[in-house]
Amino acid sequence: MSSPKNINQKFSELKFILKNKDKHSIKMDAHGGYSILFIYPPAEEKTYLKEIKKRYPDAYFIDLAAMFVKFIDSIGYDDFIETYAEYSSEPEKLFKSSLSESDFFTYILNEIEKAGKDEKIPILVRTGALYGTGIENINIMDSNIVHDLPMPLVIMYPATVGGDNKLKYLNFKPASDYRAVVVF
Repeated sequence: MSSPKNINQKFSELKFILKNKDKHSIKMDAHGGYSILFIYPPAEEKTYLKEIKKRYPDAYFIDLAAMFVKFIDSIGYDDFIETYAEYSSEPEKLFKSSLSESDFFTYILNEIEKAGKDEKIPILVRTGALYGTGIENINIMDSNIVHDLPMPLVIMYPATVGGDNKLKYLNFKPASDYRAVVVF
């Protein structure tokens, strides 16, 4: 990985990609994906989220933490706790079930799809809310909904680079080899 850029350099790079790269060139750079992974230090999340909202006020922001709370409310807190206990060793069965159209993963994809229909840049924020759900960022990036968007999905990604020179999601979880353009 190259050396980290400052916040203004990162946002300049994001702006360049969004303004100057077409779908084909982004997919080429992203190994077939149609997403931009915007890396920032987890401890600086508030600063980066404030800045992206300032620079892209017309974007479609998808706050995964807020959505997670709505998801739990839709089930009911007590029912959620009971169900989560049953699936704690396999959380993806609760949050990303092929048998349900009202799971958390579907909630997320529906919001991304709305952004595309509104022709707005979809930006996922507070992605740390995915930790423990069994939903990986790559699951979202590889969905047909993301591939069919009129503009790329931007994922605000709290991560650091470890001693092995690899990304660590939330400072500790090794990141997979994403199919995204990475702004680091």
